[in-house]
Amino acid sequence: MKFWRVCLVNAALLVMLGLQQAHAERTPGDYVVISYHDIVDSTVTPDLPIYSQTITRARLIEHFNLLTAGGYQPVSLQQIVDAKAGGQPLPDKAVLLTFDDGYRSFYDIVFPLLKLYGFPAVQAVVGSWLDVPENGRVPYGSITLPRDRFLTWEQVQILDESPLVEIASHTYNLHYGVKGNPMGNEQAAAVTSIWNPQSGYESEAAYVERIRNDMARTQQQFQTHMGRSPRMMVWPYGASSQATLDIAAEYGMIYTFSLLSAPNQLHSSMRSINRYLIDQETGLQTIEEILSDRVWEPEDLRIVHVDIDYVYDADPIQQEQNLDRLIERIYNYGVTTVYLQAFADPDGDGVADELYFPNRHLPVRADLFNRVAWQLKKRANVKVYAWMPVLSFDLGDDHRYVTDSQTGLESPDRYRRLSPYVEDNRRIIREIYQDLGRLTKFDGLIFHDDAFLNDFEDANPEALTAYAQASLPRDIAAINNDASLMAAWTQHKTQFLTDFTRELEQAANYYRQADNKEFTTARNLYAGTVMNPESQQWFSQDIQNFAAGYDFVAVMAMPYMEQAENPDEWLRELARHSLAQVSAKQLVFELQTQDWRTQTPVSSEELARWVRLLREEGIQHIGYYPDDFLQNHPNLSVLRPAFSIGRRFRATP
Repeated sequence: MKFWRVCLVNAALLVMLGLQQAHAERTPGDYVVISYHDIVDSTVTPDLPIYSQTITRARLIEHFNLLTAGGYQPVSLQQIVDAKAGGQPLPDKAVLLTFDDGYRSFYDIVFPLLKLYGFPAVQAVVGSWLDVPENGRVPYGSITLPRDRFLTWEQVQILDESPLVEIASHTYNLHYGVKGNPMGNEQAAAVTSIWNPQSGYESEAAYVERIRNDMARTQQQFQTHMGRSPRMMVWPYGASSQATLDIAAEYGMIYTFSLLSAPNQLHSSMRSINRYLIDQETGLQTIEEILSDRVWEPEDLRIVHVDIDYVYDADPIQQEQNLDRLIERIYNYGVTTVYLQAFADPDGDGVADELYFPNRHLPVRADLFNRVAWQLKKRANVKVYAWMPVLSFDLGDDHRYVTDSQTGLESPDRYRRLSPYVEDNRRIIREIYQDLGRLTKFDGLIFHDDAFLNDFEDANPEALTAYAQASLPRDIAAINNDASLMAAWTQHKTQFLTDFTRELEQAANYYRQADNKEFTTARNLYAGTVMNPESQQWFSQDIQNFAAGYDFVAVMAMPYMEQAENPDEWLRELARHSLAQVSAKQLVFELQTQDWRTQTPVSSEELARWVRLLREEGIQHIGYYPDDFLQNHPNLSVLRPAFSIGRRFRATP
């Protein structure tokens, strides 16, 4: 299936499932934005081909009547801008209507209805389609449509003169899919560095220039035909990034629209406004749920850690078979989220020797992460987190790593970690994360468990300088002999590592496609820091610090790794200690499927029992590591009844 059809199909699925995400009840000043596309009058043109998101005139009138009967108040963007600036408050039940793609039906069908009902609306036009000659064909995905299916500039000008309509840009020529990797996956042109078999990936500079040129062309076209620049950018497929938002703002388009299915709060930023996507199957009940924010949300999260090392194979045919097995398993599992390894770790030491995406600093074992993540998102309909190290990148011996104050050497029994106090190390790691965000597609980050410093680390000169700047002694031994200094030192290192991961989040998110799902973060936390607060100094980790810094705290609930005598009771105690400090909505409990002490699998029956007892204790979000989909471990038939959430949802009050 071609990219544009995949996007439309999945966008429709988001209306049924994706919009059913957690939201608070609407409060004064909130507003909802609805996204329509083409409208057909089946009584006049019964033979007109109908595409995804097309709805009938009769259905649109039903929606408009519902707005009127329900007391909903369609507003203009200007009313929202004025209210945000402290002017006239928005009416209760405010709704903004938008129509994408510049179809002629907006002029012939929608515009008369807007005048009849007195509703304002936004029309977003694709500049290059408007420039197609009168008898030409408009490129629409893998097909073409007659030019007369779309507005003319004369009609756009008439619409623009109406106080009910504001014309927005839908880009000049970014409404199509491009090859995003060597396997040929088509992805949104606005947020994808194009893959070319002859020259490889489009460079960062070339990508930025392409986006900048499109924004400039859009601005020039509006000036020529309407005497003004657009102030709104409606991103094709809802796909944008921080980079594209910044570039659009440079050209005056400071208000942009996504397809994240969520209401908007007046006090929040208007750089990217959320919209609900509507199609012919969006019935009156669903519309009312959207408008009143009585949508649905997943009860729990079910998370599977996947090592791409299991997918990778030197034989491309076998590798594709491995991928198909993974997708089928995840699709049939009833899980919500995959933590997908983006680094190569075939020896299992937790250190990234190679990466599964193109980057500036480490070898690429295979350009595979983008392919696997995209297939999981589109074929298995799950959220994909990039699972990444924070410090454990092996860049060779000419870089400086975390050292122990007692020996002056790296700790042989711990991960090899780049010293986070060395600026050149931080720069390199930030660039790796930025390359991840620019060249792959994913929904969030899960930070590996390598982000720690023990009570004798780090002893590099830059670390000692940082301690002195924080009014801590440079003599680490002195710190270890003073409880109050140790507490202050632990707090400093804990916050330093958290702050660094926030830098990495920003780097990864700058070019990352922000389409239909929010960007969220999680970080692995050692269980000992929860059960024994004194152990926080051995890891520079704290559950409450993590709760403040990330969307989710991923507690490593691995009883055999912790040598628990009674795994079941240990898990119950861990759950109780965790819930006493952090809300269940933020906690993820990660179970182990391998007993690494004996190199034997944990039985699927035991895993199922652990899941059930954690649910009894009130843990909502549960995952496990690793998933051996090639050997069916855990056994789906055993674990799925306890683990899967299927399609169960609960309504938001």
